Amino acid sequence: MFHTTLLAFAALCGCSGGGDVPIGADVPTSFYVSPEGSDLNPGTRSRPWYSLAFATEQLRPGDTLQLAAGEYTPDTTGVLSVDCRGTAQLGLPGAPIVVRAEVERSVKLKGDGALVPLRLEGCAHWIVEGLVLTNEHRLDVPSGVDVGSVALVLESRDVTLRRLLMASSNNARHSHLLRLLHSENVLVEECEAYDFYHNAFEAVRTDRITFRRNYLHSRYAAAAGAYSGSGMRGEVGIQIEESRDALLENNLAEVVVNGFAVVGRHARSPFDEPPPYPPGGARMYGNLVRDSLGFGFRIESRCEAADPCELPERLASSTQVVDGVVFEAAGGVSIDAAPETRISNVTAARVTNGFHLLRGAGNLGARYAASVTHSLTRGFNGVGFWAGSADEWQFERCATQSPGLGAVSFSPLEKRFLEPLEAADDDACVAYLGAASSLRGAGGSGSDIGANVLYRTVDGALTGEPLWESVLGSFPCGAIVPGLNDDPSQSCSGAHERFRVGTPECPLSYAPAP
Repeated sequence: MFHTTLLAFAALCGCSGGGDVPIGADVPTSFYVSPEGSDLNPGTRSRPWYSLAFATEQLRPGDTLQLAAGEYTPDTTGVLSVDCRGTAQLGLPGAPIVVRAEVERSVKLKGDGALVPLRLEGCAHWIVEGLVLTNEHRLDVPSGVDVGSVALVLESRDVTLRRLLMASSNNARHSHLLRLLHSENVLVEECEAYDFYHNAFEAVRTDRITFRRNYLHSRYAAAAGAYSGSGMRGEVGIQIEESRDALLENNLAEVVVNGFAVVGRHARSPFDEPPPYPPGGARMYGNLVRDSLGFGFRIESRCEAADPCELPERLASSTQVVDGVVFEAAGGVSIDAAPETRISNVTAARVTNGFHLLRGAGNLGARYAASVTHSLTRGFNGVGFWAGSADEWQFERCATQSPGLGAVSFSPLEKRFLEPLEAADDDACVAYLGAASSLRGAGGSGSDIGANVLYRTVDGALTGEPLWESVLGSFPCGAIVPGLNDDPSQSCSGAHERFRVGTPECPLSYAPAP
């Protein structure tokens, strides 16, 4: 009854718009909430609601809730905690429920060190856009998984998180910026993540998850209190654990231990039963990592000394990494007992070691095969390409460039290194090959050796749409928020310069399109 009255009011107000409109635009059945509002109001722009719990309970499929600028806290308006198994509604295909900032990133949802600013549980067809989400560093809150995280999506499906800015998970607890658990068909697109000491984004037991054009920078955040992290930086930019069909496209991670990780079930996993599907099939296209203490890409099974290691949830199976870039890192790519891993056109520059195929102490019971093709290690001091104890492996038309004194290009140098190449020239470019690089077309049939991350990949397909802005070369960042992402030296707005995109020595050219 109440919702019918609201719909009638919306029809009279003359609001206009379509289903997919810019943040801040009016749409039919659009309602409003503000720190200056009241739950006795009708939820219009001039007379908005006050509390987020009340406002979200009024929403029905096709509705949009627009948040006015301001700060939303547990002690005032409450945070955006939505349980669709209770009073909140599910959206429908073609009629999602949308919650968005009226002006992108002018809305700040702040946790108290325990409560999570954004939590969706049991929801379907929900879209959340344009918010700023942060939490506090506090020791005096209960322990537990996800206490003090910034965003959680639990047992939900068909969810989109877009252009959010997430920062500062509680560094005294086992927390993340974003965690997805037991969910399916989730899109996380063009978000920014800062000040994380553990994992920025983590998907656990999630089916069909896409991370697209996100930017992540730990800014040397350190753990404190009960949780012991990996030192003065974030542990992983994006981690896929015990999940199926993960798709990572054009994400950037800086100042991490490992950039992007695909791993099997952890030894301390709370789950006893297998997931409802066989995990595996992660695909990564056009992702970039800079300043990593570990590896840019880490693919690792977790057999925990099982011999033979056969449980699908322990194995990181069927991972693909295509057109990846690792710059200024200890290692480029690590493949630890991960069956059917395929790496192609990946560049590891200014690294100690390039590409490693190994079988760790806990994974001796796993048999696996892996291959690396058309990939490049340059400016390295250790081993460019190394195959340890993989059962079946192959490096095909891979190249090294500018090795340091005493560095080894290929080991063991045997027939499974097909047409190895040691390039004589150097290249100042990182995200793509320079115009004069000898590795252009050196892979045979006109293909290059090394990465060229120039165009956007969408749903696994390379498009003709530029990834970097054509004049300045900037990455598709969101709105600037003072004090959070306004310093280009450690924020998204300056990332293109650190990856040498559009610099005088590496001009940006989008001709011809692929």
